[in-house]
Amino acid sequence: MGGPPMGGPPMGGPPMGGSPMGGPPPGQFGGPPMGGPPMGGPPMGGPSMGGPPPGQFGGPPMGGPPMGGPPMGGPPMGGPPMGGPPMGGPPGMPMGAAPMGGPPGMGMGGRPGGPPAPMGPQFGAPAVPGGFGAPMAMGAGGAGAIRPNFQGTGGELFVTFLVGYLLTAITFGFYAPWFYCKLSNFTMSNMTLGPTRRGDLRLEFTGKGGELFVTFLVGALLSVITLYIYTPWFICKLRKVLYSRTAILENEQPVGNLDFEGTGGQLFVTFLVGSLLTIITLYIYLPWYMVKLKKFWAEHTRIHYQGRVFSAAFHGTGGEYFVTFLVGYLLTMLTIGIYMPWFLVKLWKFDYNNHEFMEVGGGGGGAFQPMMPARR
Repeated sequence: MGGPPMGGPPMGGPPMGGSPMGGPPPGQFGGPPMGGPPMGGPPMGGPSMGGPPPGQFGGPPMGGPPMGGPPMGGPPMGGPPMGGPPMGGPPGMPMGAAPMGGPPGMGMGGRPGGPPAPMGPQFGAPAVPGGFGAPMAMGAGGAGAIRPNFQGTGGELFVTFLVGYLLTAITFGFYAPWFYCKLSNFTMSNMTLGPTRRGDLRLEFTGKGGELFVTFLVGALLSVITLYIYTPWFICKLRKVLYSRTAILENEQPVGNLDFEGTGGQLFVTFLVGSLLTIITLYIYLPWYMVKLKKFWAEHTRIHYQGRVFSAAFHGTGGEYFVTFLVGYLLTMLTIGIYMPWFLVKLWKFDYNNHEFMEVGGGGGGAFQPMMPARR
């Protein structure tokens, strides 16, 4: 199946790009989850140009970024994979353009990130310099921590994925921004944040493909022109845009929003080293690379809720991701791609349900109940 990469929403993730059709996106709260190797083997080059990022809160990520870069975004928190066919690029690089979403992916990536993601998309610990300060340490039983809970299924995703994938391929990747938004809507509508004393909070993604088209096009072109050096900046920009279109609802009323504070300069070293190690190890290092990206998305993601600020941490490991990715990838190949929606959902659950948000500054109490065990 070497079709278009599937992507990366964010909680970033993130993720931002997407995995080629044969491999799920990396997942980022954000991010989407974002892009894995194409169906018949991993792409040797950079992220493909045409699909939505995995990656935002992030995009989950669709299976890890194509060989050269992480998924572009996907719904925030790990978002969906990028999707479209590669648009062309340097020899050895699928599609020639950076993943559109990863978390990002998006997930948004890339959420997430991201929405995003990718919430795409991949969280970390201390607040970034110049941010809100270090988050309050939260041990078992600590107050103020909340967790995302993604409950989507492959059966629910199947039609959306199939139609979006075909339209992205038929339009040579131009439908990718719309496909990414469809995936972001799916991840956000199947995710809650909580528990809180007023019940779980719902996420809503309101982005449109037309709004993302210019961001996708400019970012992809700059990534190709700079031989993918611009990709980290593209991923971070996309995740920020996705998060700006994701709202937190309580009783169907907006009570908060997501924000992504990461920059391409902060991501560059992780992106470069991870991509090189993935190539050198023939993709064996890919799961650990994806986890590094998820931690980056998490570290730079914020939830603003009723005047309070929450930072995130990602607790998944490369070993856990490796098993999920390997089994899903093999089943996707054996079923000629039919298992792909279920593969993506598995990656998104790994991404989102391994995130934890803690209040910055240690306010504690308030609307959120004591931290609950992670839901897998």
